[in-house]
Amino acid sequence: MLGFSGSPAEDGPMKSRPLEFPAARRDPESGYTLHGRWFDDPYAWLERLDAPETQSWLAAQEAVTRAVLHAVPGRGALRKEATRSACYARFSPPIPAGPPGREFFWQADATDEKLKFMLQRGKGAPLETVLDPNTWASSEALVFAVPSPDGARVAFGKAIGGTHAAVIQVLDVETGRMLPDRPRGTGHASLAWRPDASGFFYAACPEPGEVPPGDEAHWNAIYEHRLGAGEPARRIFGDDQEKAYWCSVKISECRRFAVLYKWDYVHANAVYLLRLADDRLVPVARAMRSLNQVQVIGGSLLIQTDLDAPRGRLCVAPLTAPEEWRTLIPEGSDTLQTVTGIGGRLYAVYSHAASHRVRIHAEDGTYLRDLTLPALGSVNRNEGEGTVSGIRGAWSCDEVWVSFMSYVQPPSVYRYDYASDRLSPYHVPGAGLDAAEYVTDQVWYESLDGTRVSMFLVHKRDMPRDGRQAVRLSGYGGFNIALEPRYAPLNVAWLKLGGVLAFPNVRGGGEYGRAWHEAACKTRRQNAFDDYIAAARWLVAAGYTTPSRLVSRGNSNGGLLVAVTAMQSPEAFGAVYCRAPLLDMLCFPKFSHLSSATVEFGSPEDPVEGAYLAGYSPYHNVRTDRRYPAMAFVPALNDQIAPPYDPLKMAARLQAEGTQGGPYFLLPLRDSGHGGGTTLTALIEQDVDELSFYCWALGFVPPAP
Repeated sequence: MLGFSGSPAEDGPMKSRPLEFPAARRDPESGYTLHGRWFDDPYAWLERLDAPETQSWLAAQEAVTRAVLHAVPGRGALRKEATRSACYARFSPPIPAGPPGREFFWQADATDEKLKFMLQRGKGAPLETVLDPNTWASSEALVFAVPSPDGARVAFGKAIGGTHAAVIQVLDVETGRMLPDRPRGTGHASLAWRPDASGFFYAACPEPGEVPPGDEAHWNAIYEHRLGAGEPARRIFGDDQEKAYWCSVKISECRRFAVLYKWDYVHANAVYLLRLADDRLVPVARAMRSLNQVQVIGGSLLIQTDLDAPRGRLCVAPLTAPEEWRTLIPEGSDTLQTVTGIGGRLYAVYSHAASHRVRIHAEDGTYLRDLTLPALGSVNRNEGEGTVSGIRGAWSCDEVWVSFMSYVQPPSVYRYDYASDRLSPYHVPGAGLDAAEYVTDQVWYESLDGTRVSMFLVHKRDMPRDGRQAVRLSGYGGFNIALEPRYAPLNVAWLKLGGVLAFPNVRGGGEYGRAWHEAACKTRRQNAFDDYIAAARWLVAAGYTTPSRLVSRGNSNGGLLVAVTAMQSPEAFGAVYCRAPLLDMLCFPKFSHLSSATVEFGSPEDPVEGAYLAGYSPYHNVRTDRRYPAMAFVPALNDQIAPPYDPLKMAARLQAEGTQGGPYFLLPLRDSGHGGGTTLTALIEQDVDELSFYCWALGFVPPAP
């Protein structure tokens, strides 16, 4: 069996020879006063990523990092496992558009670098390529593609160097030619066609020059673009008072309404209907008090909400009185994430102890049965428009499509037949892993304040419980995002190499409803950090591992989580992999896309919240008397979600001040956005580097391929 060989170095990470990192210039005069206290910021000059001095220093840092990672014994075996885990066929449920039988699909073969958008003109007809981003430059990504209702055109978003800041283009399906239409605004997203295919609605930020400098990423709104009109798209929905809100749009199945959403990050939203017959705005949920999803069913509205129900409930309202809600499915012990009306029935997806359950209800809310899933796993997914249901279909049709994945099963598609209560595989790809050889356990442990927290553990079925396993601990804990069983090639490669995966559902996430999320917002953020540190200590106390064999890994808000906990309890971790994080919590609002994140973290400008942020901000809490674990800071240089310069500043400070521990590496992701590279090859190479860091830090050598 594959497994790690060798033993960890005596002092934890391999330190047989000292590493020479290039010193960063320290500016002792750089800093600012906040609420009467001076905060030095000696590496603020690194925020100028394009400056020659920054580029030179970053390149020298990267050279040291890559010299170490490329010399890791067994790197070839790591590449083999990372490649096999990532190279699997992908296929979406059909997207009907146009004449009966015409369907579009997302599809990729195991060797395709990027997903393609395909067309099938009827059952049994060959697949035709509509959009193939594999023929584009490697840095270009196909972010979304939406066929017009008549199937004649596809509006799609293309982005460069990541998956944000997309630009809409329109393709004529029959001729393969691009239309000259160029919708106004920047950062195009959330597109929905008018039912007559004359144009589409979409979300965007204003054109440069339409807003004051620094506000270019704000004042998001819904616009309508008419094909061939030759005039600017008209703004139909947004907010004129609060610049941080962002918007999304859908078209109702009945084609009578556009459903318009205005979001306060992921904390609350307002919902309106745009009646397409006369463009009248009809309010459904005016106040930013809750999270709501709305579906039009006949003469009624289905409103899935957490208003007065922290774990969610389903309401119904007549279209004649859309603000008069009546509970249809009351709040229960599990967290209601989505409800989809299909074939006259309601398919409700719940988070049950951080994995998904699907319950089927009649139109009047009466419970009918559970839809049994293949294993413990996930149906829904998190996107920019909140939680998106993995149950697809139409109210007027009985065909039900179910998306599913687990820690050991790649994204798959099933068909569900209600009459026979049968779930049938439609597309279940393989990734070189026998799921039967692995187990997913859920354990519960106590946090510092006595709160019980759940955690998933994934490992080989025959793994010895000898206290010496290599464990990768990973968490998130923020923005109402649930950490649920999801497939990732990196994780599967780690399992095949004999590693253990641990995923604690720390407070701040959405696993257990609004109260669980709010328990780690603003001045309660320490709860998430305490939960995560308690998870690391439980793994040691329960006999799975030792601190020197435990890698802590986090991405985005999870990157902040692993950095803070390493600063607060460095002895609990053997190594830390901190990817695309926020690390300077006193300056994050100045990064354009994060100014509205004060609703989650609190504001540095507030005296109480600012002091709290300063108390845990990793960049401001490096101590010279602490021995920090080996750490890799991984900025995505095209990141538009988290400041790509924060990891540079953090590494510079640790290398200068945290000299008792380390080492501290910088591994920049070039031509990558917040989600990583735009090609399969780039993503695999990033996984190989990450696995190499794990092996180097824990002192393990994988077997030869």
